[in-house]
Amino acid sequence: MPERLAAFLAAREQGVTDVEVTSYRVMTGGYSRLLARADVTWQRHGEPEQRTFVLRGDPPPDRSLIHTDRSYEWDVLHAVAGRARIAAPIHFDATGEHLGTKAIVLEHSTAMSLLPYCAGRDDVGDLPSRLAEAAASFHTIPIDDLPDSIERPPSYDGYLTSRIDEWRGTDRAHVESEPFLRYVAAWLDAHRPPPVPLTLIHGDFQSANMLVDDDGHLVLLDWELAQIGDPREDLGYFKAVAQAAPPDLTDAEEFCAHYRELTGFDEAQVNPAIVSYFLILGVIGTVRRLLEGGAAFARGENHLLASLFNLNSVQFGHMMWMQAMTQLEAALASADQSGMA
Repeated sequence: MPERLAAFLAAREQGVTDVEVTSYRVMTGGYSRLLARADVTWQRHGEPEQRTFVLRGDPPPDRSLIHTDRSYEWDVLHAVAGRARIAAPIHFDATGEHLGTKAIVLEHSTAMSLLPYCAGRDDVGDLPSRLAEAAASFHTIPIDDLPDSIERPPSYDGYLTSRIDEWRGTDRAHVESEPFLRYVAAWLDAHRPPPVPLTLIHGDFQSANMLVDDDGHLVLLDWELAQIGDPREDLGYFKAVAQAAPPDLTDAEEFCAHYRELTGFDEAQVNPAIVSYFLILGVIGTVRRLLEGGAAFARGENHLLASLFNLNSVQFGHMMWMQAMTQLEAALASADQSGMA
């Protein structure tokens, strides 16, 4: 790999010679992709330079927890670059011919992962506001500015219906019946939230995909599940994951207020109860993929033991979704009555 990467960079970087990969090592923490860090030296126009890159590539098909498209992710990264804080995309091996698998080469970020950053502090400080800013940075990108490879839903109602129906479809497609998924779908259908404009959503908006920069702002990683959808799905997804990996930054009063200020949504559209509704709805994409991984393992198409281990997350989700539905009944009923008044 060091030799492959050196040749790949030498062919793509302007004016460089004597490219050498001085260190190449696999990175831990890659949930669905293969990750590696590479330290590189070269001469650019006679001047020495040192760079550090991260390679993000596809594992073998039978070792893949979920299946996503690196070309699509490359398009998304370029759409959000300069608007959201991300690890900058540098190069792309679109065929895998050069790096052995389809792979994106990213600028390495020296920022600290959010979870260990929070673990070393008694107070999360202004992180709830920084989370609101991170979400709003790409939730406010005009849809017309996004690449054609990102599918545009025809309407909000149609989109929400399709997301709710994804719960039912996931049950039908699984190797065994999951009636709880049908129950969740019926509940979501009966408690639809006020609509908002559809926007780009991250799709895996959680603490494990966030770094804290030197100035306290959040850097967002892993855009493979991005799509156009209801932006509150990202807020609910963060809250859902935070139940198992705290802190829950959406619980802070300033989070919803600052997010509304940045996006122009009103209090009926974004409030703690609505975020909790999307704690349920917003996880379906991940739930579906985790169940698909378990089903593929059962059929002998997937040999990744993590596909079985991650089914524990779905069982934990059963408890979390039921608790959220029970707690939301009164809040949503009260909101409906206030709206009618």
